[in-house]
Amino acid sequence: MIKGVITGDIVDSTLISNEWKPTIKESLERVVSDFIPMTKVSYEMYRGDSFQVIVDDITFALSVGIAIRAVLRANTPNGMEPWDARIAIGIGDISFVSESIITNDGEAFRFSGREFDMLGKRRLAVVTPNDNINQELKLTTSFADELITKWSIKQADIIYSRIISNASQKELAATLGMSTQNFSKLWNSGNGHLIQSYIERYKELMTKL
Repeated sequence: MIKGVITGDIVDSTLISNEWKPTIKESLERVVSDFIPMTKVSYEMYRGDSFQVIVDDITFALSVGIAIRAVLRANTPNGMEPWDARIAIGIGDISFVSESIITNDGEAFRFSGREFDMLGKRRLAVVTPNDNINQELKLTTSFADELITKWSIKQADIIYSRIISNASQKELAATLGMSTQNFSKLWNSGNGHLIQSYIERYKELMTKL
């Protein structure tokens, strides 16, 4: 069965004191919990700052990846450089499943692992079994990555809320305790509409697989 595998690690984790490590773990757990109504998501952390995630429905794999980066930035303590993660998403078959995610194997794991090793300064990448899709995603992902890397803590917070919900801006603003005007301002300044279009295009491409 085709699934999405995310390989990632926390950017500049050595600069984050141990007292904040539980908050990072809780951030990842929040993403898993918030996506339960849409698809099964499971994750495992290892080496303290690295993680792998399996997303059952591949149409949501990119959303989960972006949500991880958004929630990390949104949960950054005041006065600290926004937290972030480097993420490589592999789409493909999973041929071997064990109790530990990091010992699983298959096409999706190999795509994700190899691309993660080649990320360099990039913080987001997507690889599928289809070369034409990969070429399109390589270009659009590079633009999206630039936008995400520049999000402020507040921009990341409101964009995360939109990624995990189909509620209106007015409803989401009320949930976050802000005015619709402020929500809209942060959404626009964070180029939320472009990220949303990127995610929708990804979903269209995934239906071809």
